[in-house]
Amino acid sequence: MQVLIRGLHRDVTEEMLREKLKIYAPVNSIEIVREGDPDRPWAWVDLAIDAFTAWRLLRQLDKQYFAGSVMRWYIPAHQS
Repeated sequence: MQVLIRGLHRDVTEEMLREKLKIYAPVNSIEIVREGDPDRPWAWVDLAIDAFTAWRLLRQLDKQYFAGSVMRWYIPAHQS
């Protein structure tokens, strides 16, 4: 299941995000997008979880501080 995480700090790396998330769910891949505004990157994260678990994580981790910024979690509806 893919989630979109916005509000990341400009210095966040894929490894930092992987370390943060691996205690909650298996992480398949992370792509940090810095184009547009490199001071406010966002990330596509592919987690090896079902939709129900993804929504539970969203409620748990949305608006949580991470590396000096507040993460905002979104679950795109267009997933198979």
